[in-house]
Amino acid sequence: MKTNNQVNEQFGQEYVKFMLTKYLKNWYWFVIAVVVSGLVTYLLLTTIKPMYSIQSSLLVNMENSSSSSPKEDILRELDIFSSSKNIEDEIEILKSYTLAEKVVNDLNLDVNYSVKDGLHERDIYKQSPVTVTVIEPNKQQNGKTVEATFSDNGLVINGVTYPFNRPVNTIFGRILIRRNNAAIRPFRQILLTTNSKEEVVKSYISRLRVNQASRSSYVLRINLEDTSVERGVAFINRLIHWYDLSSLQYKNRTASNTLRFINGRLSIISRELTDVEKDIQNYKTRSGIVDLSAESTVFLEKVHENDTQLNQVNIQLGALDEIEEYISSKSGKNSLAPATLGLENPVLTGLLSNLFELEMQREKLIKSSPEGSTAVQVIDNQIRLTKTNIADNTQSLRKILQNTRNKVTASNKKVEAVIQTIPLKERVLLDISRQQGIKGELYTYLLQKREETALSLAAAVSDLRIVDAPKGDVNPIKPRKGTYYLFALVLGILIPVTVLWLLDFLNDKVTRKSEIEDVTNVPIIGEVIEANITTPLEVSPSSRSLLSEQIRALRANIHFMTPDEEGPQTILVTSSVSGEGKSFISLNLGASMAITGRRVVLLELDLRKPKLHKYLGIDPKMGISNFLIGQSTISEIIEPVENYPDLYFIPCGPLPPNPSELLSSKRMAELFAALREGFDVIIADTPPIGLVSDAFSIAPHANITLYILRHLYTNKAYLKNIETLYQEKRFKNMSILINGIVTKKEYEYNYGYGYDSEYGYSNKAGYHNDIDKIKKKVILKGFGGRSWFNR
Repeated sequence: MKTNNQVNEQFGQEYVKFMLTKYLKNWYWFVIAVVVSGLVTYLLLTTIKPMYSIQSSLLVNMENSSSSSPKEDILRELDIFSSSKNIEDEIEILKSYTLAEKVVNDLNLDVNYSVKDGLHERDIYKQSPVTVTVIEPNKQQNGKTVEATFSDNGLVINGVTYPFNRPVNTIFGRILIRRNNAAIRPFRQILLTTNSKEEVVKSYISRLRVNQASRSSYVLRINLEDTSVERGVAFINRLIHWYDLSSLQYKNRTASNTLRFINGRLSIISRELTDVEKDIQNYKTRSGIVDLSAESTVFLEKVHENDTQLNQVNIQLGALDEIEEYISSKSGKNSLAPATLGLENPVLTGLLSNLFELEMQREKLIKSSPEGSTAVQVIDNQIRLTKTNIADNTQSLRKILQNTRNKVTASNKKVEAVIQTIPLKERVLLDISRQQGIKGELYTYLLQKREETALSLAAAVSDLRIVDAPKGDVNPIKPRKGTYYLFALVLGILIPVTVLWLLDFLNDKVTRKSEIEDVTNVPIIGEVIEANITTPLEVSPSSRSLLSEQIRALRANIHFMTPDEEGPQTILVTSSVSGEGKSFISLNLGASMAITGRRVVLLELDLRKPKLHKYLGIDPKMGISNFLIGQSTISEIIEPVENYPDLYFIPCGPLPPNPSELLSSKRMAELFAALREGFDVIIADTPPIGLVSDAFSIAPHANITLYILRHLYTNKAYLKNIETLYQEKRFKNMSILINGIVTKKEYEYNYGYGYDSEYGYSNKAGYHNDIDKIKKKVILKGFGGRSWFNR
């Protein structure tokens, strides 16, 4: 038995070589498997709709078009935020459910039109003779395809003709059917499939890709995969349209809300300014003061400058108040979007834009889904997260503005302390004039902003420009035929590899010499091929067959097994089960030894199923069983073998009822003792030890044991039992003979153990003519003739 390292080395070399050789011998199965896999792949590809890629690119203007002076924009003065938009937000808007849903509704993409094209269906889109609009869908019909026929009177579905331009009730639900006059060559027979709009929208979103052309670029590349190029182009065109329109609507909505806010403030400031002007006029009349002194004018300008800055901060704080009030409401769907006058924060603007889109999406979704549905809950979570981000942003911005207001207020207090030194009448007039300046400056600022806002509302332009119009590839991107055929090739190779490996793995018979050597330490004395012969006694003085030479090699090996022992060789031949060829080996080994001039006797000690006498064509009346019970002598039961002067045979005789007891008797010892006196070699053909224990009774009389294993016949499980017998020394000089080696290609035996050249059977050895005969004679069992290897 080999060590673990030796076993691993054996497996890594001999077994791999064996399997590779086996694969090469079965090359035709690989060819068949690859061809079949290729045909199956071809048929599969004909059933798959081809998928095309449609691309487009557009340039998004990410700069804020509005401008304001540093005096008006506190945030820009502080350089806290940039005025650019967020390109990632624009990408998410393009991929939003809201825009995709609008496109699906516009193009009626919940209805699919196709025709049969070979083994698969081909989408026709614009070439459909009709367009179907689903008014009230039948949800149970979603995803199901129905064949329809176009006629001049209407569309025929399941034998019923439905007229054009009139809502009708069908298996799809309530639908409206219109002629498609734009179809150039409309089909008569079409396949209609209706799908859930929600699933269609999700499908398009999953197949839509929007990416920046480069990290620093404002060019967005749009890619869509669709089974129809025309439909894909229409989808992207419509998506860009709705994206542009939603951007303009957002601008207009923001401008309108800002205008509303400004008008409200102007109304209040106008009244306050009128009141202040009246107060100045009345005070001048009462006090007799015509105008302020030069010193008071300087103080007034100083305070006026601070008040202007303070007004800007208060306006922005007011805008933050509106935003916080908006996001604190339960839902913004019934309230107007807040104004962002004076706020130039792109992060806040982007968050508000996302919030508006999510609330619009929720409003649409709530019409078809209940409040507690998963889809609504997902959007509610997104709205809640966006509002939290807006609140955090406004809090940070509010702190900055409040700090600015505190600084300006502190500056005013210093000026006001100096103003207290001015005479009372002039000081009072200075306070009233200050209020007039504040109101007047604020009024002028609001008037300017109202004009700017009104102008932007009237002249709103698109922020995007189409760089490349949508265009589809000529060749489909899916299925990738090369990948499919490569997979078919790999599968075609793996299937026979796996099957052949499994057949070898599940085979419980001895197939290779290494399998014996890996399990047992019993020496292998020889190997005999399986041959198709007409007589069981193959060995003769004139035979030169490969089988005869292998028996002669076995004879030579046995001769050197007991070189130091005196007396005749007593050879016990046994096996694990019946059919492994022990009787055949016993007969031919005896003949091989006899033709060398040695006196040989064959003992038919299988008292249960004897076969040797049948091989020799003898029908004895008496035999070993008679001798063992004392009914005969050795001279009465021994018989010579015809044509072999030195070969004798003792048959088993009548089958006894107690063979084990007879073989263990003293008469058996007397038999062997007598035969040793007159013979050079005694060969005992015994029963299989895997079935009965008779061979153990004979073992003490033998000094050589041949254990027969048969190629592709002996079960591997018996090898451990053989090793146990060897370790326990139950038999003397035990060795293994491998019999019946199949030479068919798929049963290539142990690689280097072929029998044409390995043992010298070449032309130079002088056996050329006989080897030609052998090649004709040595064939597989079952293909004609009679095999003697299972005897």
